[in-house]
Amino acid sequence: MRTQTVHRTIGWAQAKAAVGLRAAGVTVLLYIGGCDSGPDPVTKVLESLTPPSPGQVARDAFNVYDADTRRKSVTTLSAASFGGEEPYLRMYRLLIDDPDPTVRAACATALGLHGTPEDAKLLADRLSDDSNIVRWEAAKALQKIHNPAAAGPLIRCLKDDQDADVRMAAADALGQYAEPRVFQALVGALEDRSFSVTRAAWRSLRILTGRDFGADGGPWLQWAREHEGQLFEGQQTYVWYPYVRPLRLIDKVQFWKKSPRAQPQLPAGTPSNS
Repeated sequence: MRTQTVHRTIGWAQAKAAVGLRAAGVTVLLYIGGCDSGPDPVTKVLESLTPPSPGQVARDAFNVYDADTRRKSVTTLSAASFGGEEPYLRMYRLLIDDPDPTVRAACATALGLHGTPEDAKLLADRLSDDSNIVRWEAAKALQKIHNPAAAGPLIRCLKDDQDADVRMAAADALGQYAEPRVFQALVGALEDRSFSVTRAAWRSLRILTGRDFGADGGPWLQWAREHEGQLFEGQQTYVWYPYVRPLRLIDKVQFWKKSPRAQPQLPAGTPSNS
């Protein structure tokens, strides 16, 4: 096909892109005439290689016809380097009441990553959501935000929620609140029917007290009676670890490059980080 024909059909910019794709080893077929049922192949390739603008993604978050589009938009924006900027925070706070549970869950995750201590109330309200996934994401998000006002809702969640994953996340989040009621709730959770919840409660007790009496509540209660008023003198620093993508094959092949490691983070609003 002559270059001038390509220019007339798909435009100068697309012609240059086609040449670039061909040089990179990508085969592009151009059909001229006789078929006008949709975008030409080069346009489709270019669209797949060009990510949507932040503005378009943000508009997708308010697509009233498609909850999946709203969820994808929130997830994409919250994962971006600019996802914690104020306009996007306002969007997460607004959409956390979305009718669709997957959108609410995505907003809870986003607020956990980028929110402030004031967002703890929005997240605590989601601990009573009808959807298990929303309650789970809200409890996990509260592991990343420090606000003593969240302790009460987290305790109720730990005691009453029917989902073991939600109770486990709540037990982990409570490890940052050095309060007698939290201590009592965590000791009670050592009797939980789910081992994952028991283990999370045990972990939080170790962080809060600097002690380790195992997963049996009896020794913890005995020690507490003997050290009333001194329960938290050995308190350790509570941190959370961000998600790190698993190594791909190409990462393993490039063995000379350092693998990314999750660095411990203090929850937003932690007194020592205020």
